[in-house]
Amino acid sequence: MANGPLGLHHPVVMADDLDALAGRFRALGFAPAPKFYHPWGTAVQHVRFPDGGIALAGIDDVSLIDEAGGSGLRLGRLVAEQLGRREGIALVALHSDDARADADVVAGRGVEPDGMVDFDAEVTLADGATVAAAVSLAMLIDWDHTPLSFAIRQQHRPAAVPTPAWMEHPNGAHACAEVVYAVPEPYALWQRFAGIWGEAALADLGNGFTVATAGGDLLVLDRSSAQARFAPVEMPYGWRDVPCAVAMTVRVADLNRVHMLMMQNGVPHLRMAEVVRIPPSHAGNVILDFAS
Repeated sequence: MANGPLGLHHPVVMADDLDALAGRFRALGFAPAPKFYHPWGTAVQHVRFPDGGIALAGIDDVSLIDEAGGSGLRLGRLVAEQLGRREGIALVALHSDDARADADVVAGRGVEPDGMVDFDAEVTLADGATVAAAVSLAMLIDWDHTPLSFAIRQQHRPAAVPTPAWMEHPNGAHACAEVVYAVPEPYALWQRFAGIWGEAALADLGNGFTVATAGGDLLVLDRSSAQARFAPVEMPYGWRDVPCAVAMTVRVADLNRVHMLMMQNGVPHLRMAEVVRIPPSHAGNVILDFAS
C-alpha cells in the first residue's frame, strides 16, 4: 500500500533512554536504523517500513531543547514537557509529498497549522558515510492536549537515504496499520479530526470513531472501551492523566513467527487468535499488537 496525503506515516515513541528503548525494540524483532539528530536536541531511530514506520525518540542534548524552529516553535521543549509527564507516543507524523500544500488543505477545512519547520539531519550509514535528509514539518499542535498533536512530514530527498536494508526486520514487520487513542470524550475531538482529514474519513462507532487515512487508521475510543479492548494487558502508565495514544498495531507476515521470536527473546506477550500483544512495559509505554 502506497501512502498518500495525510496518511499515517509513523507514531513517535518518546523515552527517557533512547538506547534502552531501541534495545527493547530489537528484542521485539525490529531492526532500528542508526540515530539521526534534530537541531532542537532530540535524537531519533526509525523502525522503517516501505510506507512509514515507527520513530523511537529521546532527548539527546538538553541544552538545545529551547532552540526555535520555524515560526518560533520550540519543538524540543514541547516533547520534553510531554516526556516529563510520561513516556509513550508524543505525536504522530503524517505522510506528505508537499507539506505546505497539504497544510493549506487542512487550513481550508478550519484547522490552522502552527507553522512550518524545515531542517536537515545527518544519517550515518553502515559503512560510516553520512547523508543529509532534508525534512519539512507542518505542525498541527493540540495545545490543550499535546499528545494529540500531528506533524505533516515531507522528506525532500528520500532517495538520499538507502532504506531497503533497514526494512529487513526479524519479526517480518512491514507496516504500522493503526494507532489507538483513549480519551474522556471522543466526540469532543470529532471536529478537529474531521478538519484534518475531512468529514468523509471519519466513521462513528458509538463509543468513539475511526479515521481512515491513506497509510492506516486512527481509532479514538472512550477510556472504558479502550481498557476493555486491551484487557487483560495493563494500560500504559499515566494513560488517564491526559488524552493520549495508548496502542499501535504493526502488520507482520506470520504471527507464529512473532510468537516464537518473543518466546526465544523472553519478551512477555499474549498470544491470541488474531494478534500477539506486547505490554507497554516492553514497548515504550505503548501497547503493541502484531497482526497479520
